[in-house]
Amino acid sequence: MTLDTALIGEKVEQARRAVAEGDCDAWLVFCRETDETAEPTLPYVLGFDVVWPTAVVVGPDESTVVLGRHDAPNAERLDVHEVRPYDESMETALRETLAEIGAETVAVNYDRDDSAADGLTVGLYRRLQDLLPEREFVSAGEVVRRVRGLKSATELDRIRAAAETTVDLLGTAATAWTPETTEREIVADLHDRLRARDLGTAWAWDYCPTVHLGGESDVGHTLPGDHTLGQGELFHVDFGVRQDGYAADLQRLWVRGEPSPGLESVFEDVRAAIDAGHERLAAGVPGHEVDAAARETLIDRGHPAFQHAFGHQVGRVAHDGGTLLGPEWERYGDAPRGEVRAGEIYTLELGVETEWGYVGQEEMVRVTESGPEWIVPPQTALNRL
Repeated sequence: MTLDTALIGEKVEQARRAVAEGDCDAWLVFCRETDETAEPTLPYVLGFDVVWPTAVVVGPDESTVVLGRHDAPNAERLDVHEVRPYDESMETALRETLAEIGAETVAVNYDRDDSAADGLTVGLYRRLQDLLPEREFVSAGEVVRRVRGLKSATELDRIRAAAETTVDLLGTAATAWTPETTEREIVADLHDRLRARDLGTAWAWDYCPTVHLGGESDVGHTLPGDHTLGQGELFHVDFGVRQDGYAADLQRLWVRGEPSPGLESVFEDVRAAIDAGHERLAAGVPGHEVDAAARETLIDRGHPAFQHAFGHQVGRVAHDGGTLLGPEWERYGDAPRGEVRAGEIYTLELGVETEWGYVGQEEMVRVTESGPEWIVPPQTALNRL
């Protein structure tokens, strides 16, 4: 096992700042049997799976991990936390840790709307109440959103590399295409290339990449079929690799032969809507306002509204939690009301179904204090096959 010590050091330092600037006295990540039930934040603060009940306690100035004795050597190798091993019970060590930092209000990993901050199971929550009946527990959602959303220098480098690899592999898929190539064959070819480079996918393997050839192909996160590409039709692909623990999420388009004026016009409308969202995206802006800018532009150009959020954060997975660039629909809870922060990475995505195929575009941007910057160059014109 290789421990990602530099990255964990960066993220734990961010976590300490988040606690110091927040409304809690400590952040407590409580987990067990993480190979069976993963804790989404554990890769940021520990970096390896545990079996026994384990507590990572992050205060404003220091952090401690209380864990089973046989896991302790791995934690000590990190050289990030104070390590307190136990054999029969963690109760004494955990109580002492919280008492030493004066932690009365403790943030734990539950959240109504953010799956990336909701790793604590009901059973573990009740066990924690039994261990610490005198403590006040609050949601760690805000802490997690800062730690997970604000990308460190190492994370930015890895996400950019994953995006560049994704673009490279998409180029090879287009080069390998022939008029007889089916969706199924394109997916199989990309999967073979991923295996050869020991890379994973940014979402479920069976659905990544998602490939649509022409107007008869069903749009969405669909399995590949036997469609081929007709003259003037679109080759659309939604794809992202997972590389060195981090993901990318991009959509690209090719047209067979010369596009019709109608197709060119729709592509321009889609790009205009993405550019409108890109222009509105800035630190401090609520996510739903970014979505509205793109949505209204597309509707004003005569197209139906897309039935999904305009953008989501990207990190260890394609959908990385936190603030959503989406409409204020019930299904999204409070995620679209969160404010965009400098240091977060988002997708900008939407599309229009047409007779030529799905005109779908998805880009990746990093928010900076001076505005958004593209992770990789955007697609600004239809590619030709």
